[in-house]
Amino acid sequence: MIKNHFSLLFVVLIASFIFLSGCGKKDNTSSGDKTGDTTAQQQKVDKTINPEENKSNELGIKEGLPADYPSDIPQPDNSKVLGSLNTSEGTVVTFESGNKPRDILGQYTAALEKSGYKKSDNELMKDEGGMATWNKEKKEVSIMLAWDKDKNKTSVVVTYK
Repeated sequence: MIKNHFSLLFVVLIASFIFLSGCGKKDNTSSGDKTGDTTAQQQKVDKTINPEENKSNELGIKEGLPADYPSDIPQPDNSKVLGSLNTSEGTVVTFESGNKPRDILGQYTAALEKSGYKKSDNELMKDEGGMATWNKEKKEVSIMLAWDKDKNKTSVVVTYK
C-alpha cells in the first residue's frame, strides 16, 4: 500500500512538474509578445510626445551632412553636424563646435581663400559671434557664428549656393 501511495505521489509530482513547466513556457512566450507590442506602442507614444522630432520633419531638416556638400567648403574643426535644409537662399548646414567663433572664422577664411574665394566687405565679427560672406565666380558661401556661453559651444550656420 505504501508502495502504491509512493508511486501515485511520484506520478502526481511528475504530472504537476510537466504541467507547471508547460504553463511557464506559455507565459514567457506570451510575455515576449506583450513586450513587443508594448515596445511598438511605446515608440508610437514617444513620436507623439516628442514634437521636436515631428517639427524637424515638417520643416524639411535632414540629419547629417548633405550629399552635395562642396569639398572646397570646410567643416568647422571640433564640431558635429546637426542637420541641413534646402531653401531658396541655398543649402543651409548647421554645426555645433567646441571652438570659439573667431577661431572658426579664421579656419574658414584661410580654407576658402586658398580655394579661390574672396571675402566680401560686409564681415561683422565680435567675440560672441558674427557673420561673413565669400564669393567665387557664381558661388557664394556665408557663415553665421553664435557663442553659447552656457553650453561652451559655438553654433555655426553655413549657407552655400
